[in-house]
Amino acid sequence: MNLGKLGQALTAREIFDLIQDELDQVEKKITHESVASVDAVTAIGQYLQSAGGKRLRPSLLLLSAKLAGHAGSCAIHLGAVVEMIHAATLVHDDVIDAAQTRRGRASTNVKWGNHTCVLAGDWLYMQAFQIALRERNFHILELLIGLTQMMVEGELIQLEKIGRIDVTEEDALRLAAYKTACLFSGCARLGAVLGRLDDEEEQALAEYGRNAGLAFQLVDDLLDFTASAEQLGKPVLSDLK
Repeated sequence: MNLGKLGQALTAREIFDLIQDELDQVEKKITHESVASVDAVTAIGQYLQSAGGKRLRPSLLLLSAKLAGHAGSCAIHLGAVVEMIHAATLVHDDVIDAAQTRRGRASTNVKWGNHTCVLAGDWLYMQAFQIALRERNFHILELLIGLTQMMVEGELIQLEKIGRIDVTEEDALRLAAYKTACLFSGCARLGAVLGRLDDEEEQALAEYGRNAGLAFQLVDDLLDFTASAEQLGKPVLSDLK
């Protein structure tokens, strides 16, 4: 395992600087791969991408791959894959939640309607898997399909809990694990797979990603109570509802 500069204590800005060139390539890959034969799907993909975002998931994959000593275009391609999967979940989330805003502007379902957005989200999932398929690695496909299934199950679990006041801490953590942490875990794990790390190291990175995803979701849930609508880019207490 080639630690290099990653073995040092770095600020968040320095960490992102390590992979900025790769992130720029991921962004170009997403732009190229988000063009569909149906104009509405292309427009939705461009609208989502133009909203920006932290790109935490591809960043985690790229950093994990760098840590594992991988050098090549596969990490760029898979970085685009995980971001497109994430984008698909956002489209479907907004339809399910009847959201009005996302990142400070109208959500996709408001602009294009529920029917179009459901199908656009499906297209994004399938396009992401098409890109992943080009790597000809069944382990990668298995990981991506498994985590996508978990996220869908997470949505179903959340639907079962809507309006209930008997939700326990265990329920909340399980939901966070399914809806958010599984993708973070998969991103870290994919980097290990690309770097051909052994099973123990792969599992360690997967667990790191899972914990990072849980922490991210817990903070996101807390901000629903403590941040302003301007900071959140959506109405406060929307998660509580």
